[in-house]
Amino acid sequence: MSKKLKITVSIEDESGETIVSSESERVVPYIKEVEEHGFRKAFHQLETAVLESRKEAGDKAVSEYLEKMSQKKQNLRQC
Repeated sequence: MSKKLKITVSIEDESGETIVSSESERVVPYIKEVEEHGFRKAFHQLETAVLESRKEAGDKAVSEYLEKMSQKKQNLRQC
């Protein structure tokens, strides 16, 4: 019975309004899996899930943010 890890990255403006938001989910081991497979393997799975999910969510948020900034810059040039 695995559990789900969810990491959300958001970039907000000064007023707290969300400009971009990105989410990533991974399956992580639960107590029974730790007991069955051992602590080291379960900890490795947890650590890997956290690192991969954090990277994925961060990369998506930065990419979306740069895209929005690029669009705004193009709109300013056209005015």
